[in-house]
Amino acid sequence: MSPEAQALLLHHLPRPSDFSEGESALMPTLMRWLVATGRLRTRTLVAHEVPWLGRRVDLALLTQRGMTTAFELKIGRLQRVLEQGAYNRSSFHRSWVVTGNRPKPDGIEWARELGLGLIVIQNDVAMPLVSPLLQSPPAAVTQRLRTAIRSRAGEHFA
Repeated sequence: MSPEAQALLLHHLPRPSDFSEGESALMPTLMRWLVATGRLRTRTLVAHEVPWLGRRVDLALLTQRGMTTAFELKIGRLQRVLEQGAYNRSSFHRSWVVTGNRPKPDGIEWARELGLGLIVIQNDVAMPLVSPLLQSPPAAVTQRLRTAIRSRAGEHFA
């Protein structure tokens, strides 16, 4: 990883040790993958545990262009994380689910049918199995979501 990428990762994940138990243990590898693939850039806002519609989204990104992406992380049952990802899909431009277990073929197909991205993280390696469909949420929903991400990230675009 380049020094610039290292600095970007450190900026968005200053204390990786805070993410060491349960599903949060997937976060450092996910963040490295986001930086390495260019999905997380210098001006991208990153917010953890974003309150949204009575729940909390594990990780939400807001790009400089205003695109929103949700990530739901789960170690256990794929069905539950697919439900959460599908719920996010109505509000976010893209919705991903991240799991520590490789799903069976029918689980991969469910993600595809729901338009969700699917990433498996094992042995500190992120493996994207399905790419999410791009959504166009209603403008009013997107505006409220952007505000929620900005307030949770604690900063605003200039």
